[in-house]
Amino acid sequence: MEVAMRFKSEQAGAIQGMTLPQKASDLVTVVMPAFNEEEGIQDVVEGFRSLASVAEVVVVDNNSRDRTAEKAKRAGARILNEEKQGYGYACRRALLECKTEWALLVESDKTFRPTDIHKFLAYTDSFDCIFGTRTSRTCIWEGANMGYFLRYGNCAVGKYLEYLHNGPCLTDVGCSYKMIRRDVIADISQFWEVGDSAFSPELMILCIRRGWGCVEIPVHYGNRVGVSKITGSFGKAFCLGLRMIGLITKYRFRTIATAAINDRRD
Repeated sequence: MEVAMRFKSEQAGAIQGMTLPQKASDLVTVVMPAFNEEEGIQDVVEGFRSLASVAEVVVVDNNSRDRTAEKAKRAGARILNEEKQGYGYACRRALLECKTEWALLVESDKTFRPTDIHKFLAYTDSFDCIFGTRTSRTCIWEGANMGYFLRYGNCAVGKYLEYLHNGPCLTDVGCSYKMIRRDVIADISQFWEVGDSAFSPELMILCIRRGWGCVEIPVHYGNRVGVSKITGSFGKAFCLGLRMIGLITKYRFRTIATAAINDRRD
């Protein structure tokens, strides 16, 4: 596993001197699916709520059997329940709850830094969808679950998606740290089909194929709290990779018309 030095501060990596959104309509809604994440979710919610650019944190509890919802609520999150079991179903419900211009989709397991939101905000004037990537070597921190198989596997499948769907440079199909405009969510939600852990590439494909401006940026990736339901097992991770490849291939032969988009950028 490739290891970088452990970061010393939760504030490391923030873009200094950046102008943050001031109007309520410009603020970000942080949305996160959660399934049995009681160990880390309170810290994650508190971390995002401490940021000036965050209007609200919404947690979608996907039938957790522990105190996930209780701890998230204690930290100040708005709690919703999604009875359909699956990462994709929880993400879909969470994204549709966004009431601000931007939705920031993120995991609740402490693998991502809240302060990386500043990286995403730096691109909001030029793009509609900003995808995170965990595969940049210098952003992989000590203890992160990103060995050679997961890193190069994500890069390979990302390139497959990029070339098959004429997307931007892509190196990670499984990263769950993404920022998407609310009107993009409203547009692509009509095409959603995936309710399991392969939702991420479907989301990316629809953003690209509908003609929205997309870009990928590196994010810090750290040690997870608790055990991953998917990538903690080589067998499950391998099967998910195959499922994603199949989905990417299937969508290549699916007709998806480009949305009628008024260019909001200068």
